[in-house]
Amino acid sequence: MVNWPFHNRRPPHTPPEPTTPLAKLAPSSNLAPPELLELLRWHIDRYDRLRSSTSMRASVLLSASSILLTVMILLVNYRLQIRKGQPFDLLDIAFEAAAVLTIVLIFTCVTNCISAIATRKTTRSLHRGEIPPRFLFNWGDTLRSIDGYTSFADTVTSLDREAILGHAIAELWTDIMQHARRHKYLRTGINLFRYSLMSFIALSALALSAIS
Repeated sequence: MVNWPFHNRRPPHTPPEPTTPLAKLAPSSNLAPPELLELLRWHIDRYDRLRSSTSMRASVLLSASSILLTVMILLVNYRLQIRKGQPFDLLDIAFEAAAVLTIVLIFTCVTNCISAIATRKTTRSLHRGEIPPRFLFNWGDTLRSIDGYTSFADTVTSLDREAILGHAIAELWTDIMQHARRHKYLRTGINLFRYSLMSFIALSALALSAIS
């Protein structure tokens, strides 16, 4: 333990017991601990880049959905203007149904895009019994484990290699589950955007039919 000059300013803090303890790591016959830690770091960086790429693609899809919604509103307004004062017929019913369907698809797509950027529930809330604490790798776990800088410094300097490897493995597992969830939302949003495009095409055809 390091004797910091201000070590006695706070009483010693006992970290809370984690809900899921770190698994006992078996020594690897293929990789030395430093090599394993470097491999984990590479994969954590990789999944961070994948999540950033997913968020960027979801942002582009969100912008495209907003543009499609704007064009659809202009199209509906155009249809209402040219049909003003004319009797209500079956084409009007079909146009209204297509407009409602397009709006529902666009808003559902937007909801999935937002979830792909930032999910409403955390991974731990969905997999509470599967994720052990990730001290140093996760700010929430770090703050729950200490009560100030002195406790933080003591905990960091007392970590052994096995504990660091366990935290890194838990962080990588969390990254994998987070990326899988966000990518699922993104794929759903892409499919919904395709359906909304088809619905918009049908809506455009019905709007243009009012001209003839």
